[in-house]
Amino acid sequence: MSIRRASLAAVIVASVAAGTSGCAFVTPVATERSYNASDGIVISVGDVKLDNIALVADDQGERGRLIGQVSTTSDTARDVTLTIEGQDPLHWTVDAHTPIDLEQTDTVLADLGAQPGATLTATATAAGQSESDKTIPIIGGDLAEYSTLVPSAPASASASAESEEFGATAEPDASTLARTSATPAA
Repeated sequence: MSIRRASLAAVIVASVAAGTSGCAFVTPVATERSYNASDGIVISVGDVKLDNIALVADDQGERGRLIGQVSTTSDTARDVTLTIEGQDPLHWTVDAHTPIDLEQTDTVLADLGAQPGATLTATATAAGQSESDKTIPIIGGDLAEYSTLVPSAPASASASAESEEFGATAEPDASTLARTSATPAA
């Protein structure tokens, strides 16, 4: 009888081991999935990637700074256009394997018409391909990591008109234009 019990125990142990380890065969491993670990979104257009794209806006939703990164895996530069609803298209030339950090470009959009918590629809175009109907989140400055990115009001009416033309937060000078890679459509 002890051989029978030992055999039964071995069968039970083998069944439990096979049943509990079988999950690894049918369930994808979460760490192998690529995901955007930020509040922004990812837009992929061919070999161009717009990563962690979001707008950080003032409480009224009047002005918003575009944040994220634009990059390409191509061995040549790529022209990229992002058109956000209600705004003029934004253009960048992304050099091969040299990402553009949008926080450094001072790309501020005026008249968003949407407050933090809302979204705006956008279309990205690069290398003859496009991705449309992407939903860009609008984030407020209430979180510490975004508080320094909330755009401030322009200093004056004339500076405001010029800064909106160049997509910058203040009247552009040579150094601002040199570091700003985004240009509004003509």
